[in-house]
Amino acid sequence: MNQPELGKKILELRLNKGLTQGELAEICNLSLRTIQRTESAEVTPRSHTVKVILSNLGFDPNHSFDDASRKYSTSKSRLPKLPSSMQEKLRSSTMKKLSVFLVLILLVVVGYFYTKENERKAQNIEGWVLRGSKPYSYSIGVDKSEYVTGESSAFLESKEENIEGFGTIMQSADASKYLGKKVKMSAYIKSEDVFNRAGMWLRVDSKNERKRLRFDNMSDRPIVGDTDWKKHEIILPVPPESGRLSYGFLINGTGIIWIDDIKFEVIESPNVKSTSDNKPESPKNLDFDD
Repeated sequence: MNQPELGKKILELRLNKGLTQGELAEICNLSLRTIQRTESAEVTPRSHTVKVILSNLGFDPNHSFDDASRKYSTSKSRLPKLPSSMQEKLRSSTMKKLSVFLVLILLVVVGYFYTKENERKAQNIEGWVLRGSKPYSYSIGVDKSEYVTGESSAFLESKEENIEGFGTIMQSADASKYLGKKVKMSAYIKSEDVFNRAGMWLRVDSKNERKRLRFDNMSDRPIVGDTDWKKHEIILPVPPESGRLSYGFLINGTGIIWIDDIKFEVIESPNVKSTSDNKPESPKNLDFDD
């Protein structure tokens, strides 16, 4: 019995008993407001309150269901009986429709869970933060359907159609284990619909003044458009006065990049050049003829 029907039934029973709302409230040990709101269907009372009201009005709520069952049984018995051949056709047609319906439902359910399992999940990633000039225009998370190693990759994705700025997923670490050495940062990156540019970056800061000592953000070798998984590298010297390494992956503009298998290695060979801060030994191409 829904709330409007319940309110009407209580009103009917109360009037049949010749009771006022106040008298019914007193008998049931309830407030007058509760009786008023129940009869007017303003609220859905608790099941205990309904039982108290109905029992004090001499009505068993189970009777309503029994009556409904009897009415249904009676009306059902009055229906004309169909010929057996027609009943069989009707049964066969119903079963076919039911089978098709169940198959469609199954396909929808399987497709839903398959999609949910493999979709990108925008979320916080432990150890990493979202920064940049427009951090709220981007999202980061994990993707279990795109990876090179393991079972997932991280992604950085733009959330707007046009962005004048950049977003980056990044972290920082102590530089003490790399002091006086060259460090190589490498990672696999995949891109899709990158408009403007994307890339990996590494910055070496001084210990005391937090002054930038070395920096490379792949601006001279940007990732643009759609690219498959490719290993990218940055090699920078870490001066003895260094205190911190900051690093990450950025998108300037729109698009999405996936990141996987990040590594840091010490470069022992003195012949390996840095990927940035390489200054020419003397001025070049001053007449623009080269």
